[in-house]
Amino acid sequence: MLAVFCAPAVQARPVTATVYDQWYSGRTTYCGQTYQHWGISAAHPWLPCGTKVTVNHKGRVLTVPIQDRCECNSIDLSAGAAYKLGVPLDGIATVYISY
Repeated sequence: MLAVFCAPAVQARPVTATVYDQWYSGRTTYCGQTYQHWGISAAHPWLPCGTKVTVNHKGRVLTVPIQDRCECNSIDLSAGAAYKLGVPLDGIATVYISY
């Protein structure tokens, strides 16, 4: 007997995106990696370390790994990820994430 399981369709959900401060560059993240300000990474309050999150902002799409925790119900992007997505480096933006 063969059982087949189908994963549910992934629905993108809107969240607020902020950008990590450069002060954290070179420091060790919650997941044990060194944060690189211009690298491609993100922080999320509850997704497991290493989870690949697809972030969409105004038609620009980027897959980023979760490498740290943040305290708010949003996603914190590295400056490199924010730049590629067109998220203002000194502000906030609404993005859509799926994982």
